[in-house]
This record gives sequence, C-alpha cells and structure tokens, in this order.
Amino acid sequence: MLGIDNEMGSMFSWLRSAAKSAEAPKTLARHEPERGEAELEAKCVALGVEDALKEIPGITAPMRVALGENGIKTLEELAACAVDDLHGWVEPVGATSKIHAGVLDRFGLSREECGAMIIKARVKVGWIDDSAAQAPK
Repeated sequence: MLGIDNEMGSMFSWLRSAAKSAEAPKTLARHEPERGEAELEAKCVALGVEDALKEIPGITAPMRVALGENGIKTLEELAACAVDDLHGWVEPVGATSKIHAGVLDRFGLSREECGAMIIKARVKVGWIDDSAAQAPK
C-alpha cells in the first residue's frame, strides 16, 4: 500500500508544481516592479501622473505607470472610473464571450480591490463622505 501512495504522490507532483508556477506571476506582478523604483517614478513624472495617486492604498508604482499610460493621471480621473475600467469585463458575443482587459488587469487585483481604490479616490477628492464610503456590516 505504501508503494502505491508514493507512486500517486510522484505521479501528481508535476500538477502541483505547475499550479505553483501559475500562481507566481500574479503575486510578483502585483507586488514586485519589473523595473527599478527610480525608473518607475521617472516614467510617472514623464506621463504626468499625480503624486496624489500614491496616497491610495494598494496602488503601487507599476500600477501608477499603467494608469498613466491609459490616461488616468489624477485622483479625479481615478475617481471617475468604473470597476470595469480597472478590472476588465466579459462581453457576451453570440454563443461565445469576449474578455476586455482592464487597465490594472495584469496585476491580478480582484473587483473588490479595484472598487476600493476608486472609492478611496472619490473620498479624497470630496465626491463622497468617508463615513458614507464605509459599507454597513
């Protein structure tokens, strides 16, 4: 019986390692910049991205570059976004569907995380009151 358990364990080891490597890029993309921090900051400046976007929890330098490259350069522009703008959406097309990538799609954020960033931006620009932004539990 012990031999069968070992065979089964080694038989599926490729599946476990494939699953781990599939998860790794999302984690790296979200937290670890591909380029140096100084280079990313310079890119943000060149794109005209406001430093105020740094104040939104969860937004990293690579995300600010992606936002700037897609025309979202100010808190007001971020506040005006819909979750679909940042996260992406699926459009039914006949019997199939078409996936539209959001501006922050490559960072592996959830719809809730994207929504929270938008709400924080709306609070910072004064469109909504901070107490109103807190969801009742």
